[in-house]
Parts: sequence; structure tokens; C-alpha cells
Amino acid sequence: MVKVHLRKLVKKQRAQLSPKELQLISEKVRAKIEQHFDFRGKTTNLFLPIEKFHEIDLFPLIDKIIEIDGTVCINKANFKSNTITPYLYSKQSRLKINSFGIPEPSEGDIVQQKEIDYVIVPLLAFNKKGYRVGYGKGFYDAFLSQCSEETIFIGVNHFNELYQIDDLGNHDIPLDFIITPGKIYKF
Repeated sequence: MVKVHLRKLVKKQRAQLSPKELQLISEKVRAKIEQHFDFRGKTTNLFLPIEKFHEIDLFPLIDKIIEIDGTVCINKANFKSNTITPYLYSKQSRLKINSFGIPEPSEGDIVQQKEIDYVIVPLLAFNKKGYRVGYGKGFYDAFLSQCSEETIFIGVNHFNELYQIDDLGNHDIPLDFIITPGKIYKF
């Protein structure tokens, strides 16, 4: 299936989730992440949920990482250049919702991608080789391509289903893991 059709299909499935179902999915995914990865002393880049797209809520994971002396960075999007920039996050950081509904830092220190140990990535669908389908602007593929070879890429998804993605390109970056409510996929 081509990405444009996968996006439509999965966005429709997500839109049908009740708030309670989305909360349970988020809790299960966060629990699997916490059990499987050691963020102690590591720098983790993660996304904050776009509520209108029913994204997985990773807010509680931030506090867990900070509690064990991990470092968290949150992205700020530039829609003119289709890039994201990671900013150091602390409990004092101010977040604002941008015009696209993305919570992002209003200020702070920029973190270099090469310094990031883990990147947690949103996605809509994925295949058996760890390639993902996102929203289609290429933000994360460009971001991941700037990370260190040692950086671990972790995708999070609402559903367990694997898809055939027929239109992968040279710019597409595979993930190392994908976490769903029911399974951890390692690629």
C-alpha cells in the first residue's frame, strides 16, 4: 500500500479511539518503554502528543527519565524548512502549543543530534523492516539522518498491524524498535 493511503486508513482508525482507549494505549506503550530501555544518564529525544491526531501521550515518561538522572529534549518544528530542532527540557521549561497543535518549547538550549542516545518517534504505520509512515513532511527522516550511528530509534504506535509500504524512498530511515500496546518489535 502507498503511504498516502496508509495515512488515511490509520488516521481514521485513530480518530475512532475513545479517550479511555487512547489513555490505555498510551499507558501500555509507556510501560513497555520503561521496562525495556535504560534511560539513566542518557539523553532522550521525544515528541509531545498532538491531541487532535490522538497521538500517544509520552508526558509521564519525561518525569520518569528525569527522576533517574536522564536528560530529555523536546522538539520545536520549523514548517518552512520541514525541520525539527531539539531543545533541552527541564521541569521549568515552558511549553506552548504551536499553530499545528504541537506542544513545543518556547525557548531553551539546543541539543546537538549527535549527542542524543534515544529518539522516540511517532508514526502511523510500519513494515516488517522497521520503516515507518509518518505525516508525510519528512521531519523525522531528516532529523534521524543527523543522529549518531549509535543512537537508538524507537517508534511508538497504537496498533500492532504490519503493513506493506510500496513507496519507500532513499530518504526513509528504518527504526531499531517499534513499541505497540501488545508487542515490542526489534529490527
